[in-house]
Amino acid sequence: MNKFIFLIWIIIITLNCSSTLSIEKSNLICSEKDREYAEFWDNYYDPAEAYEFGEKIKKLVRDENLSGLFDLVEGELTSGPRKEFVKGKNFSDFFSDDWRNNLLESKSPCSPVGWRGFMLDSGSIWFNKDKDKNKWFIFSMLGAKKENITEKTPVGWKFEGKVIPPQCFSTLWMSGDNYEEYANKFNIKNYKDFSKNPGEYFGSKISDFKPINASWGGEIYLISSMKKCFNGELRYGGIKNIGFPKIKINNNTIETQLCSSDDVCTKFSYTILLDINPDECQNLVPNIKGKCLKSYLISIGDYSGGSMGWDMSYNIYGLFNLKNSEKFILPIKNFSNKNDALNFTDKLIK
Repeated sequence: MNKFIFLIWIIIITLNCSSTLSIEKSNLICSEKDREYAEFWDNYYDPAEAYEFGEKIKKLVRDENLSGLFDLVEGELTSGPRKEFVKGKNFSDFFSDDWRNNLLESKSPCSPVGWRGFMLDSGSIWFNKDKDKNKWFIFSMLGAKKENITEKTPVGWKFEGKVIPPQCFSTLWMSGDNYEEYANKFNIKNYKDFSKNPGEYFGSKISDFKPINASWGGEIYLISSMKKCFNGELRYGGIKNIGFPKIKINNNTIETQLCSSDDVCTKFSYTILLDINPDECQNLVPNIKGKCLKSYLISIGDYSGGSMGWDMSYNIYGLFNLKNSEKFILPIKNFSNKNDALNFTDKLIK
């Protein structure tokens, strides 16, 4: 018994020493500049911890431990395979030898890329620390095998023989200002739920489907009038007389571009991902007096240039026949990433 206790004691000391040496090594690798940068971000992370988490990821990649890698993912990846899709598969089913070797040759970071988080191999894997949970996690894996959505979907959403341009769909703005204005006007207390499940509020809290006046001036809308859409009056939730844009079809994606001057332009695009049964569409908007004619899950985004890239969202919309036989498109469900959207539609279909 004494020998057994002594052996356990030796193991504990060895592990503690190993951990201490690892932290000391990280502190030597991370510079004073790294620590100053952490202070700029209110020290929500420790540079040595960031380095160690990067090394932990690299070890799992070196060992080709797919399940271990996805154990470090909180919820679903914002970019990369779904957990359900990788279940029971091998590392080589998703990542090439080149991807693996390049990531292993990259240096683990001590500092984030600004607000974007920490990355390995120029963004092959992105990770960060949840300061509330005090937990490091992976949130993106670029370059992995993509999940094919086998359902054949139409190229573009057509209304009366014409393709609906992307700027006719209202989206949750990056600032959230448009949904906040609606929440304030219609006395919606749970903004977080409203911004994710707007379909549940139409016909109950939101009884008036006309555009509203924004506090900063001008009109904004969530429900898109097809008449105004094809008159060229709508722009992503804000009403502007912009004219009907030229539509470009790129593979399965519908694209347009609007310019306020010769050198200031915004690109818009959307792709239909899945067909949603009209009955399910109707169930997701339980309080509305009107009929859902067509519904899709679409990926939709805009790009105004710069390093931020495309602002993408994944939303379920429904085309409804409302009062006076007017046709409107309503946002029903809003998702911040494709994986969450596909998980929801999987349950809907089942």
